[in-house]
Amino acid sequence: MIYKYLLISSLILWWVTASDPHFGTDLSWTPIPKQKQDNVRELPWMSNDSFKDYLLDKDDRVSNRFPITNYYYPTVNFWFLIYTQFDASHVVIHDKTNLSMIYKVLDFSSLQAKDLPKNTLYVLQQKISDEKINIIKKNLHYLFENPFSLEPESKIIYRLLSNAGIKLPLGKLARAAFFNNLKNNIRTQAGQRNFIRDGIIRSLPYKPFLTKYFSEHNLPPELLAVPFLESSFNPKAESKVGALGVWQFMPLISSYYVPKKNLRYDYRSNIGVASVAAAFLMKENFQLMKSWDLAVTAYNSGTKHLLKTRRELAFKKTKIDLEMIIKSSDSQHFGFASKNFYSEFLALVHALAYEEELFNDIHKDDRYNVDDELHFYLLKCSLRLDKHLKRSHLNDILYHSHHIKDENKAYPRGLIVTSKENLPLNKFLKLQFHHLLAKKPKDWAALLGNQSCSTK
Repeated sequence: MIYKYLLISSLILWWVTASDPHFGTDLSWTPIPKQKQDNVRELPWMSNDSFKDYLLDKDDRVSNRFPITNYYYPTVNFWFLIYTQFDASHVVIHDKTNLSMIYKVLDFSSLQAKDLPKNTLYVLQQKISDEKINIIKKNLHYLFENPFSLEPESKIIYRLLSNAGIKLPLGKLARAAFFNNLKNNIRTQAGQRNFIRDGIIRSLPYKPFLTKYFSEHNLPPELLAVPFLESSFNPKAESKVGALGVWQFMPLISSYYVPKKNLRYDYRSNIGVASVAAAFLMKENFQLMKSWDLAVTAYNSGTKHLLKTRRELAFKKTKIDLEMIIKSSDSQHFGFASKNFYSEFLALVHALAYEEELFNDIHKDDRYNVDDELHFYLLKCSLRLDKHLKRSHLNDILYHSHHIKDENKAYPRGLIVTSKENLPLNKFLKLQFHHLLAKKPKDWAALLGNQSCSTK
């Protein structure tokens, strides 16, 4: 009889410990249901390895100069989801230190379908997101007070912590600090898949030239992921701090590479000219930083802090890479954006390498009906383009030269234009490819020399 009671007791003990989040199996774990709640619904999203084949480069499409190491993998995986799985109608609530921890994915499709004014939509979306965040914070506080809770929300959070490789501290004070830190670390991130998709379509007419140009400069073609990271390859993109164009050049930096902007035009919005300038900048960054992880990051944060930190770490007498600098840098000089820039870059490198699989909603005609040549010209004399060009030439210039906004005004000698058309050589000097490789765009005007211009 005693054996019978021992067996029953053992079964009860197994059931309790197996159900406890601090022990064995989670018997009550279920995915978050797809429930529509007014203007938002929560999407089930718990897997961190759904796209491992792409990140591990199953078909060997990415250069071995850009590996995703164990240190970067969780962060790269997060940004890969943002760029390939979630669009602007999705808001991801996550931990900003450990991006593996995705608390919720909110789908605002039904709200956005109401065609509300942008400001109203933003306020409503923010309000609902804040309400969800407050619920998460309450659950975290509840877990601090009830660490062995078996509530469904508690078990979800425990599973998130487990998936992220995080162990709970045992002491009460340490536990309080831990949960307080989690509450302060909650961040939201909108999806960007639709922006990247649109950027791929916009980039296609330029892809053959850019790939060839970067290759001839001995630059990895993977660097062409940077304009997707900076602007989703949008030549009209302009930041709050004044960065402009697909490469998001700031005015000061661009002045070292392209002719200075004026009231009529700004070359930062010309995709071809800005890309040539970016190639020169990337090359200089690599010469300074000696590695691509640091050179790419320097594109976003500049070289000054990276070089300073590298000098400070020189005593370690080992190769100083970005991982070491991130771990050694304070947030004042190396905040969230700077720390994540290279991971975002790696995510986009792999997304673009497998773009046909991941963005299979792009029509085949958009992908393949693309002319190969992009030409660069200098205007030989001051004239109005609309008065001296055929309509087809003018339309092509306006399409490929985003810096030219007004066709009815006179433009000066030395104006750079990009076009797929063969423009009349009595009015334009066509630059040869070796000119593009040898000189920065700010120095191209000197190539005009004594060239004369005929307006007949």
